[in-house]
Amino acid sequence: MNIYRGIGVSDGVAIGKVLMINSAFMQYPRIELDDDSKVPIEIDRIRQAQLSIEEQLDQTMAQSTDILPEEMRSVFVSYKLFIRDKRFVPAIEKRITRDKINAEWALIHVMADLEKQFKQIQDPYIRSRFNDIRQLGERLMNSLLQKPFLDLTQLKHQVIIVCHDISPADSFHLAKANILGIITELGGMASHTSILARAMNIPAVVGLQDATLRLIDDDLIILDGNSGEVIDHPSDEAINEKLNKLERISFYQNQLQKLAEVDCDLSDGRKIDLAANIDFLTELKQIGDLKIPSVGLIRTEFLFLMDESFPDEEEQLALYKQIIEAIDYKPVTIRTWDIGGDKPSKVIKEYMDEANPALGLRAIRVCLKYDDLFRIQIRAILRASENSQINLMIPMVTRIDEVLKTKKIIVEELQKLNVKADNLQIGCMIETPASIFIIDELLDQLDFVSIGSNDLIQYALAVDRMNEHVADLFNPFHPAILSMLEKVVISANRMNKDVSICGELAADPVMQMFLIGVGEVTFSMSPNHILQTKKILKKVDTATCKKIAFQFMNKHSFEESNQYVQQLKDQYLEEITD
Repeated sequence: MNIYRGIGVSDGVAIGKVLMINSAFMQYPRIELDDDSKVPIEIDRIRQAQLSIEEQLDQTMAQSTDILPEEMRSVFVSYKLFIRDKRFVPAIEKRITRDKINAEWALIHVMADLEKQFKQIQDPYIRSRFNDIRQLGERLMNSLLQKPFLDLTQLKHQVIIVCHDISPADSFHLAKANILGIITELGGMASHTSILARAMNIPAVVGLQDATLRLIDDDLIILDGNSGEVIDHPSDEAINEKLNKLERISFYQNQLQKLAEVDCDLSDGRKIDLAANIDFLTELKQIGDLKIPSVGLIRTEFLFLMDESFPDEEEQLALYKQIIEAIDYKPVTIRTWDIGGDKPSKVIKEYMDEANPALGLRAIRVCLKYDDLFRIQIRAILRASENSQINLMIPMVTRIDEVLKTKKIIVEELQKLNVKADNLQIGCMIETPASIFIIDELLDQLDFVSIGSNDLIQYALAVDRMNEHVADLFNPFHPAILSMLEKVVISANRMNKDVSICGELAADPVMQMFLIGVGEVTFSMSPNHILQTKKILKKVDTATCKKIAFQFMNKHSFEESNQYVQQLKDQYLEEITD
């Protein structure tokens, strides 16, 4: 019996035999086009492959109306938008023409460029989205090679799929196939495969390195979608243990679902405001399903991260309106472009070769430097704000003049547009130590602030959380970090300004208790964490949270804080970790 560990992304336990699916995306020989007349032939091949994929997606969507949930249908829409993007297939065509090479090799180069960009992104959620794009690359390669696809609907027996990753077009087939579970080598919590598995209630483990080498066709295995465990040749004892665990998990999930209809209240009745972070359109449906009252963060930079040109005003406006309509005109906070640093873009190239991009030209610095591009986004947001509650948020502020310059641009564009933006609120991200030292001055000029916990911790502790050598030093419960958070919340409450926290830390139950004990704060998190947050916070009251905050503020070392964190987790998270 061997035990392997990946990332558990879809709850449940599956016991069955392996079906190995090998990836079709591989290195193909570079073919030099020795005759210019061959260039149009290769370009036509890639265009025909594009059309073929579009037709397949259309067919799948038409056939899956009553099978796939709306969340997954929106994934198909996003794939169609990308395959039609004027800068994807044209980039491949440009490679063919410039380098005089075959379409397969040009596709490999373009995918490699995209992968390089995404690998520089520190946010694991966003970085994982490259897996979705890679699947389109695979699909395009298969179409170029006229390679047949495995029809999973013809499976006679139930199996656990083991593969490099799941392609988007296979979603429909999975829905109708005898699939007990999914194991992939790629992916994270927010990858396409993860979304797919959760939407279809298929237990899944992703990110299991060398899964296609470690596991063997037709072997009996256990897949634990909660712990991320994969066990091959399991004993009878191991099978019985996992079945018992599945029963406990099922009960817990049923209890959680009942909380979708209720507010987030502490045991003493105090109401806690929750909001959702939205990075991709596929998450919008969850806002309605979970009765989430507002969207606390839309990261607009990911709308154009892979583009070679800036989206125009009408393109941006259409997207903002689509989001507003999809969430039934609930309040929404739109963050202006936070590009640069860990979010490279082909649109603005000056910072691409910076020695230290995290401390360079990024976020509001980019926007103010490229005033003309920034004004395009501002106009689109202002137009979208008519008859809607939009909050505009400025990223990575370190100086008061950055706020003043942004407000001046907003006023100027409002006058030009002649639109009413009576409900528009202006705020900024608090994600640098500098912004905390000038928090009162910032609040004088703003309607709200939102704590960007990931960057704040990184900048304050001088720790690159993606560097494995120092990742253990990335500690949100460092006494210095807790003091910073306390100062922001107290200052905002004193000045009667709204304050929220977003990022991964917003969904941490212990941090939630600490901040509730400090004052009034909104937690903006991934929709997937909403129900669990409601359940945990119902166990505590305001007095308990104040006591927790007091205890933390009297800890003066890593060790003391970490010990207290573990104590609280043991006390309040027992039923989840069981």
